[in-house]
Amino acid sequence: MEAIYDQIGTGYTVTRCTDPKIEAQIKSELVNAKNIVNIGAGTGSYEPEGVNLVAVEPSIEMINQRSPCSYPVKQAKADKLPFPDNYFSHAMTVLSMHHWENRQQAFDEIKRVTTTRFIAITWLPDSAPFWLTRDYFPEIYEIDRQIFPSIHELKKSFKNIEVKPLLIPDDCEDGFLACFWKRPEAYLHKNVRSAISTFSKITKLELGLEKLKNDLTTGVWNKRNAGLLNKSYIDVGYRIVSVDLSMSV
Repeated sequence: MEAIYDQIGTGYTVTRCTDPKIEAQIKSELVNAKNIVNIGAGTGSYEPEGVNLVAVEPSIEMINQRSPCSYPVKQAKADKLPFPDNYFSHAMTVLSMHHWENRQQAFDEIKRVTTTRFIAITWLPDSAPFWLTRDYFPEIYEIDRQIFPSIHELKKSFKNIEVKPLLIPDDCEDGFLACFWKRPEAYLHKNVRSAISTFSKITKLELGLEKLKNDLTTGVWNKRNAGLLNKSYIDVGYRIVSVDLSMSV
């Protein structure tokens, strides 16, 4: 089963892990969840403790990096979940939906196997770019706008959707795209970029890196982004989507 992270996921756990402040935001949406499927589970970040959980992940590279103590995992795709109807109370997914090949079918599968609630962490494609994708890698912004699901798309499959901002802390430990919004020098490191899938898709990588490096050296970045330096959290378009599946059609 070929998956994008079979190609780019080597060493994923070096920079991608559970951030406790983001975990707390996710955990608040999973209160009373006892039986969970984690779709696009990767190496197991944000899987809550003390519940019955099964992970679903298409990439063998990701599966092999899961801890021996982590929850059981099935190698499968979101659009073909290997479970009977109504098997779980809750479904969850963290920054995975933009990788799903057949998202409509995946949504149907979630409704088939889950009875109560679907929790998704995603990014809204109508969000404004933040400094990284505005000033250095606009190509990333344009790619992500095409592949992330819109709220309109989600509402075509689900009713009773609640959407909340996912606030990114300035010391975020999980190295997804916006994690280093206050630590710009991190993006100059290959191991950081290798765990962010969109970096593998762009054509003008070196141009953006050189511009960022130069702006950090000359102080242009600090001057342009001075308003961020006193912030502890920012909202750059990531969202917690919570769906009451008892209301879905």
